[in-house]
Amino acid sequence: MDRATESGKKEAILDAAAQVFEQYGYRKTSMEDIAAMLGISRASLYSYFENKAAVFRQVSMAVHERALEQAEAWLSQDTIRLRQRITEALLARHQPFPSRSTRSAHRSELHDEYSRRCGDIVAASNSRFEHLLATALQSADDAGTLDLQTAPLSSRSTAEMLIFCVAGLKGSSGTLEEFEARVRPFVGVFLAGLERRREAP
Repeated sequence: MDRATESGKKEAILDAAAQVFEQYGYRKTSMEDIAAMLGISRASLYSYFENKAAVFRQVSMAVHERALEQAEAWLSQDTIRLRQRITEALLARHQPFPSRSTRSAHRSELHDEYSRRCGDIVAASNSRFEHLLATALQSADDAGTLDLQTAPLSSRSTAEMLIFCVAGLKGSSGTLEEFEARVRPFVGVFLAGLERRREAP
């Protein structure tokens, strides 16, 4: 089996596993359930993953990786206004997680397992996103779009503050629509305070 086929098979397993975890929760999900969702044997599933915990961690990694890829894609689009790039990157980073949790009847259990088993994955993902966001903010400061020294803030502390604030909005929002409706004006107000003022002639 070539590498592309192997990668596609593994991605299909993770997509199916995510659905099964949402449907049954972590504790009630078995490797047999995941294999049945895919229409493959348990032996075939075990050839890719050692156990259910390994599948769960890989599902978490895949979700974080996709979110980071989308966030980075937004931040790299220099032809789009900075506010939109940062807003869309923050939404891309955060939206997959409330989306998955709110549609599962087992969201509390999944959240507990996620926190217990995937803390290192979350920390690494957060660190990468903070770096991406700080780089974009520093580039805007270098270009004269923002003036971080008016705060005064470093690009890293600005990125950290934005991330913490948006995480708070996520925690207090009941739906994805409500979350997005809060994030968009918040980012606009936040960045407006950092934009470089043009001196009157």
